[in-house]
Amino acid sequence: MLKKTTLSLAILGISTIANANVLTTIKPLGFIANAITDGVTETNILLPVSASPHDYSLKPSDVQKLKSASLVVWIGDEMETFLEKSIEKLPQSSVLRLESIPEIKEIVEHTNKKTRIKLDEEHHSDHKQHYDNEQEHHDEHEHHTHHNNHNHNNDWHIWLSPKMSSIVAEHIAERLSEKFPDKKAKIEANLTEFKQALAKTNVEITKQLLPVKAKGYYTFHAAYGYFEEAYGLKSLGAFTMNPTIAPGAKTLGKIKANIKANQATCLFTEPQFTPKVVKRLSKGVQIDIGRLDPLGGEIKPSKTAYLDYLNSLATAFSQCLSK
Repeated sequence: MLKKTTLSLAILGISTIANANVLTTIKPLGFIANAITDGVTETNILLPVSASPHDYSLKPSDVQKLKSASLVVWIGDEMETFLEKSIEKLPQSSVLRLESIPEIKEIVEHTNKKTRIKLDEEHHSDHKQHYDNEQEHHDEHEHHTHHNNHNHNNDWHIWLSPKMSSIVAEHIAERLSEKFPDKKAKIEANLTEFKQALAKTNVEITKQLLPVKAKGYYTFHAAYGYFEEAYGLKSLGAFTMNPTIAPGAKTLGKIKANIKANQATCLFTEPQFTPKVVKRLSKGVQIDIGRLDPLGGEIKPSKTAYLDYLNSLATAFSQCLSK
């Protein structure tokens, strides 16, 4: 009986080790985790490369991955709404919810408050300059209502912020140290190496983007605010707040006017979405088309993957804006 019990425990132990991985919802979070898990455990990613967290649906195999992971890293229900019910069924010791981290919440709320103030100022300025007759005033009222509906929706594309990504790395390291106490020294060394490399990469990207800081552009959806703030880029706006919702006529009209006035140098698309609207906007005008991948689909997982990811975004901005 003792032998059977010992054997069962041994088998259970092997199974636990086999499943002792970090599972992140999206690739960029996996990039950060890779830097910390190197030499400690595996990092796996839930969403396929072609999928977006905005409209993903869980499969039975995904649920099994969630159950077997040692640590699940997700942003929260404001970003990954598809995951909320499944996460609730997991032990909280196996879940790292990034939107609940106080330092991250503070940065997100502060940044988005500044953004809303800026948008309100631009809105009122736009109202004074362009809306004189009753019909135009009605259109502006509709736009204002739509804008207000987003006031409480903070930007949770936190992986595009080097500062918040460093905080994410710290919390992954902390949780891993609890689960792998015998590898605490390695985890701490990985974290130190990541933060030092990130600081160096920040300096390099700042220099790389300096010549194009004054160039205006539009992105497909409002995902890049934290990256733009970190490196002082001049975004003129986005086609849409939510990539699954097509932009309205007023938004397209404003973008077209800015392109014609040479205020916009580049329009950026994304591989997850192929908006026909980009072709319409660029037709008959001098404008370059670039591509940004907020999910890093072409980046290979490695301990330096997050740095490679930031560099790929910087290169995409630099190449299109410097033409």
